Amino acid sequence: MGRRYSACKNDLRGVIRYLYILLGVACLNACTIPSPVPAPNRWADERLWPVLEAQEQRDTDALCALLTDEAPEVREAAALAFASVQDSASIPCLIQALADPDVDVRVNAVFALGFIANDSTVERMAERADLERDSTVHRAYMGAIFINLQRRGSMKDILHALSHLERSLGHERVRAADALRRLSPPLLLKDSALVLHAVTRETDPEVKAALIRALAHIPGPKRLVLLLDAGVREQAIPLRISAIQTLAFRPDEQARDSLFVWLDDPVPAVRTVVVDALHSNGFFSDGGNNSSIIEGLRWIDQVTLNRLRGLMANNPDSRKKTVAALRADTAAGPYAEAERIKALGMVDDDYRDDRLEELLYGDHHPAIRQAAFGILADRNQWLMMMPRAMSGEMQVQQAAPFWHGVFGSGDPGLICAAAERLAGTRAKELRVLFPPELQQQAEQGLHALRDLEALLLLKQLAAARDDISRPPHATPPFNHPINRDSLRALKHGQRYQITTTKGTIIIATDVNEAPGSSLAFDSLVTAGYYNGKAFHRMVPNFVVQGGCPRGDGYGGMPWTLRTEIGRKLFTAGSVGLASAGRDTESCQFFITHSAAPHLDGRYTRFGEVVEGMDVVWRLQVGDVMERVEPVE
Repeated sequence: MGRRYSACKNDLRGVIRYLYILLGVACLNACTIPSPVPAPNRWADERLWPVLEAQEQRDTDALCALLTDEAPEVREAAALAFASVQDSASIPCLIQALADPDVDVRVNAVFALGFIANDSTVERMAERADLERDSTVHRAYMGAIFINLQRRGSMKDILHALSHLERSLGHERVRAADALRRLSPPLLLKDSALVLHAVTRETDPEVKAALIRALAHIPGPKRLVLLLDAGVREQAIPLRISAIQTLAFRPDEQARDSLFVWLDDPVPAVRTVVVDALHSNGFFSDGGNNSSIIEGLRWIDQVTLNRLRGLMANNPDSRKKTVAALRADTAAGPYAEAERIKALGMVDDDYRDDRLEELLYGDHHPAIRQAAFGILADRNQWLMMMPRAMSGEMQVQQAAPFWHGVFGSGDPGLICAAAERLAGTRAKELRVLFPPELQQQAEQGLHALRDLEALLLLKQLAAARDDISRPPHATPPFNHPINRDSLRALKHGQRYQITTTKGTIIIATDVNEAPGSSLAFDSLVTAGYYNGKAFHRMVPNFVVQGGCPRGDGYGGMPWTLRTEIGRKLFTAGSVGLASAGRDTESCQFFITHSAAPHLDGRYTRFGEVVEGMDVVWRLQVGDVMERVEPVE
């Protein structure tokens, strides 16, 4: 009896302990404070809205005042905003910010000064750099001073570029290599041993791709060995393309044989740059039937094929066969058809002006109209320069109706193309080809913002006609305010899937550094704007570009965005907005093939490719974005 009582007592204690545990857990669950939900992006911080508003309004005074705010987060944002504003009037307050106790404020101030500093400011920056004890800020000084000297044309020393290459890391090394290859040919030739040594010892493919372009004007057998080795299929694509572009200068028979082999490359950018190299050296004009070259190509796309046929038709031995192929071919899509028209226009004697004018002014895709314009403009300018019995004045008068027709067409893309083509024409001739009354007629039919590029080009052409200085870039008035609620809800790093005819690309947007651009892109995606739009431009080793409402690169929206410059720079796979100058961005975007340091500080970078860079390399002009949608 006692033992049973003891056992029951022990059981009762166990039950009580168990109940206490349950009660404790319940209390713990009830009393636990839930973790705060992280903000979607930094603009959820109300303190930063005055910074964004001042940046959008380009209000230098307001930003200078915000540089003295008690909160370091506000000062950091204000200092970085000056990289977007790029107003030299901000130099004094940015100089003061170099003494800020917060490291990030100093780094952002240095970064912004890199785009606007003058000689005296650069000297002060160099003095402060010597006193700076934080390594991050010191590296920022090095990079900012280098980019400033390069942007202002003061980078003329190969040793300076090589020194920056040796002392820097990552993207700054690409910048140094790019600066080196842009030095004058006599300077590169003078120090050719240093250039060859730098190329030989470099192991980073992107840096080497930039350095190898410096070999274009350096002769010798070592150059050829380096280029042929860099061009083989096992090398990184940017390196291969740089090697092929450089081989186009002074190619020999060995280089020519390699170019023909590289025509059958699976990467469209490689094929495109090979055709450019063959064209620039007239390899198909030397005689001999080269038709068999095309027949053996597996990877050739129709855009490149039609370009290649146009080149081969310049060879008398291949002309008949290739012209027949161009006439019989039915191109798939407007961009391939545009290349076929260009090729026929160059080599088919029966391709008369009246047929081209039907394409120029007819209801055709803008890419086709652009192709027809290019051929007719070539013929027209050739007639203006061809020695004939009539005077030069009469030749210009004879050419005038064509240009008057294009400028009076009301087509913004054709007006842009005509203005670009006549750039460099003498004022005396422009007064006949582009008289003031024609300018007025052309401008009246254009939208102030959607056709902004055409209006800017017309003003530049008018200045050349009137023999006055080219007008400075006119920033359009602020016209596209950021919706606060929409921005607060947009996740930093929001992903979008771009489904193309070549595969899928996923990009992530940088809402923290490019809020207006990221939000505008998100709005266009939500509206389905990009679905069905084509990539209208592909420049090998540089960019693929799409999103034009016209499809020829001359279209925009009836609004513009402010240029937004952040700390992240243009590396391979960066996503940026096309523009016709500062603060003119809208819907067209591009993806970089490789690092592009010359875009830093000039163009908005609002995202990056996180998946599908191999698809980016496979894109050719005319490939379509079947749909673009957000990824949850």
